[in-house]
Amino acid sequence: MGGKKRPTISQLEKRVMKEQTTKAGKQEEGRPKLKVTSEGALTQASIDAVYRELAKQSYVTPYLVANMFGLKLSAAKRALRELESRGMLKLVSANRRVRIYVPAKAAS
Repeated sequence: MGGKKRPTISQLEKRVMKEQTTKAGKQEEGRPKLKVTSEGALTQASIDAVYRELAKQSYVTPYLVANMFGLKLSAAKRALRELESRGMLKLVSANRRVRIYVPAKAAS
């Protein structure tokens, strides 16, 4: 019936110091903050920011975009389709599950 014991004061101090150092050391990764409209679509500025990051990649999938920017997979797919329609990305391979794109400059 004893249950979990309370940590000592020194243990609490160590935990707080460790959390502060990880917060201070963990700065923004340089990924842009994306703005999403009420319908869930990305704004024009966000799509441009996505392209600037994706131009550095050798290939792009919806899963990579969703993980990079913290988007839902459906929003990532929409953004990639939008970039493809503008000619910024080129579709290399597609099947029922996944589409693989490359930046247009790398494709040519």
